[in-house]
Amino acid sequence: MEYRGYVAALEFDESADILHGRVVNSGSYPIATFEAKDTKALRREFERSIDEYLAWCEEDGVEPRKPYSGKLNVRLGSELHGAVASAAAEEGVSINSWIVEALREAAGAPPRSARLAAQATLPHQKGGSSRSTSE
Repeated sequence: MEYRGYVAALEFDESADILHGRVVNSGSYPIATFEAKDTKALRREFERSIDEYLAWCEEDGVEPRKPYSGKLNVRLGSELHGAVASAAAEEGVSINSWIVEALREAAGAPPRSARLAAQATLPHQKGGSSRSTSE
């Protein structure tokens, strides 16, 4: 689940029959946790938690913890760098695009084209973010 750039990981507690969520892309500990009995309520609680967190930060003059920037510097070594450059050239894409797709595949995330197609078919929700993560 994503809202205003923040991403939540979800779990189901079968013994309590409740859904739990926590923000996972804002550093080493979650800025928000939330729970609900059904998915619609869980989404509402997630969005409310983020809105309250951001309002609290603004009220107190605190800089909110931001979601990960999407920028990552990686040292490959010259041999691997050359292999990656060759593979990207063979596919006719930039090194960055090739690496992003390789990481998406390794992480089990949908390819960029599938995410963009899915976003195009979803109605925009009030207050939600329709931005995609830049590469």
